[in-house]
Amino acid sequence: MKTVILTIFTLLYAVVPSSWVKSNGPGEVTYRIHSIFIWNFIKEIQWPANAGSGEFTIGLLASTDMEAELRKILTSTRITTSRKINLKVYKSIAEVNKNCHILYLDAENSDNLSTALQKVKGAPVLVITHKDGAARFGSLINFVTENGKPRFEMNLSAFEKTGLKYTQTLKSASIPLN
Repeated sequence: MKTVILTIFTLLYAVVPSSWVKSNGPGEVTYRIHSIFIWNFIKEIQWPANAGSGEFTIGLLASTDMEAELRKILTSTRITTSRKINLKVYKSIAEVNKNCHILYLDAENSDNLSTALQKVKGAPVLVITHKDGAARFGSLINFVTENGKPRFEMNLSAFEKTGLKYTQTLKSASIPLN
């Protein structure tokens, strides 16, 4: 069962529009895959009631390529939510704040994890990184490559501290860390 779920998660890009299949390089493919994962995380994670009912905000401390890929998926697919999804692009770690539901730090910015965690401390923010070992240092979800395939680690104890709830499907597709 875990293999089936993982296959579904990692191969979702096969069902996105054909214009997405063309790529200018491996970095673009990575951002595309991460965008698809984030889109699914929105559906597989429940935020606490105190997370508000207005706009759902995804904060990005990432390259403009990631922003472009995430905008593509958010505009070309339907996410089952009654909330409008907003992207907030941070130019530097100094701009990061608690006013987002997801905070994504790409590989180039994942060194800022410690500072980012301090800035969102006490808030139900799903912090996602892309750096070896980042989940062990507080990231809730960390993108990794395992045997040449895109995967993600989940820091289960960090989830408990935020009040975010994940589905069993998401946990089964992850590399769980305590």
